[in-house]
Amino acid sequence: MPKGHKDPGTIAAEIRMMRPAHSGAFLVVEGAADARFWRPRRHGDCEIVDGEGKQNVVEGVRRLDEGRFGGVLGIVDDDYDSLTGVDVPTGNVVRTDAHDLECLLCRSSALGKVLAEYGDESKIKRFEAAEGVDVRGALLERALVFGRLRLAAALHDLDLDSSAIRVRRFVKGDTWTVDGDGLVRAAVGDGSPSARDAVMGCIDRLPNADPWRIVRGHDVVEILRIGLRRVLGDVRASVGNEQISRDLRIGFEPSDLRATTLWRDVRTWEAANVPFRILDN
Repeated sequence: MPKGHKDPGTIAAEIRMMRPAHSGAFLVVEGAADARFWRPRRHGDCEIVDGEGKQNVVEGVRRLDEGRFGGVLGIVDDDYDSLTGVDVPTGNVVRTDAHDLECLLCRSSALGKVLAEYGDESKIKRFEAAEGVDVRGALLERALVFGRLRLAAALHDLDLDSSAIRVRRFVKGDTWTVDGDGLVRAAVGDGSPSARDAVMGCIDRLPNADPWRIVRGHDVVEILRIGLRRVLGDVRASVGNEQISRDLRIGFEPSDLRATTLWRDVRTWEAANVPFRILDN
């Protein structure tokens, strides 16, 4: 089947067809990047399946549950589910304890390795001294401008132009600052000033939450890349988001994984589903 054409039924059917030749666990993930992250961290008896989308993972695993098919675990991004009250319909799917996998990577020791590889130490020191915050904190602050707008739209069903919420349009490369007012105006579109005020009011009333659940990983990585171009380093334009994401995946240590709720959730699942194993020792 061509890439990108899977649905929950094909996910379930694919795993059923693989069972006669594979007696171990199946780990179903959202996409190719997730598969690349988990492949070196999986147990030798675990087969990874690319679900090609979050709903495919959740619904595909649920269909297998209905047939009492054991040994299958899905891992999906939390996105805003934990903040908007969306439950997972099966105990055989677990979620990241940040917004998504890239957020887990950026809050880990892997970020320091990427800064060492692409950043300029003297520039980073000057920036942190001037800002009074380290790069990770500054990165999170900038990503929250976008994340809080996205979360407000999700919680209040705001009629925003999501295509206008683009990092590269509103993060200035020469200063590594965010034009938050311009972002809201663009998202509201032709709305009146009162419409913009209403959106800002929704943002101001957002509940307190772990900021790593609010920011979106793709935003964080792109903001980081922009910062590394001038303010934090001298990275050439050919270094893209995917290259930085790849290096974050490589730099993610076993101790980083063990520090996550996700790791504990997977281990809990393994204990309840002996003899199936997902994670390497």
